[in-house]
Amino acid sequence: MNRRDFLKGCASFAALAAVRGFGITNLVFDSQLPKSAYAIKPQSPAGPPPNNRDLLVLVFVRGGLDGLNLVIPFNTSPADHNRYYNVLRPTLHVPAPNSSEPRKAIDLNGQFALHPDAARGISGVNVPNPHATDTGGLYALFQRGDLAIVDAAGSPDVTGSHFDTELYMDIGGKSQLGNGGWVSRYLDAVGEPNDALAVAPQWGVPPSLLSPTGRAAIAVPNAQGFGPQWRTSTGTTDAFRSGILAEQRNLVEPTYQTSNAFVEALGRVGFAAYDELANVLHTTYTPAAPYLTNTSHVADWGSFGRSLQIVAQLAKASLSNPLRVATIDVGGGYDTHDNQGVVDWSDNDRFPRLITNLANNLKAFCDDMDADPQWRGRYVIVVLSEFGRVLYQNNSAGTDHGAGNVMLVIGSHGNINGGQIYGEWPGLAHFGFNDGLRITTDYRRVVADVLTARMGVTVNQINNTIFPGLGYTSGLGIAVPKS
Repeated sequence: MNRRDFLKGCASFAALAAVRGFGITNLVFDSQLPKSAYAIKPQSPAGPPPNNRDLLVLVFVRGGLDGLNLVIPFNTSPADHNRYYNVLRPTLHVPAPNSSEPRKAIDLNGQFALHPDAARGISGVNVPNPHATDTGGLYALFQRGDLAIVDAAGSPDVTGSHFDTELYMDIGGKSQLGNGGWVSRYLDAVGEPNDALAVAPQWGVPPSLLSPTGRAAIAVPNAQGFGPQWRTSTGTTDAFRSGILAEQRNLVEPTYQTSNAFVEALGRVGFAAYDELANVLHTTYTPAAPYLTNTSHVADWGSFGRSLQIVAQLAKASLSNPLRVATIDVGGGYDTHDNQGVVDWSDNDRFPRLITNLANNLKAFCDDMDADPQWRGRYVIVVLSEFGRVLYQNNSAGTDHGAGNVMLVIGSHGNINGGQIYGEWPGLAHFGFNDGLRITTDYRRVVADVLTARMGVTVNQINNTIFPGLGYTSGLGIAVPKS
């Protein structure tokens, strides 16, 4: 290790020590930290977030999910059926539930159906490559009332750019540039302390967690590798890295031992926060349900499954500063301009892998959390994407950037009114922005529905702080208000 790498690690420790006082955001912890850095203590189950608020898990599918081939409008009208199957997507459609094809959509309500890889493990669903995580996916969640689907949702600030539209959704509207992310503003609005635990289990904190008020957020791309960011050679031993880590900490800790009471307290709290999280994350966690991380079935090297597992591990741990929010970005190739694939695993399995990754891992997370009675009915997952795809297939066997899309709201044990499809279906006769599905529901209204019913947020806080300018009055009735 050279001097520069050593000092970078020291600087990371200093930033970590400041995290709970100054709210340093975008902290990243390297995957090469040795597992034996600190003594590991088993964690006992702990309760959900304080103040009777549900845990918010925001899943952002980056790239533009093709919602039309996830939730298929196979029978919304005879005209829609003809346009989808014969005009718009003659070779890029998911076969209807009553088709004779071996792999076909799974009927939800007589009008809409799910992609078969969102229902793996359900009786009658053809799965050519079964996996232990095939426990029904999104279909099982829908059937037990834990999944609500919102169709034709999106941002009023949608553009043809991933980067612009993602940013505007992260910050809660184009007008909020410079005001941080809407998730951080939610925590501000309800009076959570600046050190309230907010985690992005990935490389980097997304804009939704950025804060101009000093609020902290931590990126944790790897549970066992949680620690200061520093680089060593591939062949370095755990013992050597442990020694370097101890030296870095010994160098930084005295800088907080001054005559200034505030600085000393800041250091103590910061290092205590690190030790508490390290004790949890360095402990082997055995989930109550298996997550899908096999590269044979997913295209993101297992990142999404591991990220959800980190959220569950932190949520169920005994932390003095419980987890309030978690944000996860899902990648792996959702920007399907070419060779998108449909349902076939033997040839072009791109889209089936993308859907399997989402469906199996979301179901696993719910089963993992619900295994702890304290967490039943105390978390809500919101799944969104920056935009859907163009209604028609292109000449490269793919779909281009569109507009309206599906949103998923997932709850547990009656905290949402699931098993239903919400929103105003615009039909396929008229194109929306960029020739995509017309947007009929502002994604912020869906989020506000959840926040007001499950997180104790008021309508005034929605309109004045979290989503200024939205003019929110009422939701869609998705989330069940707390009694």
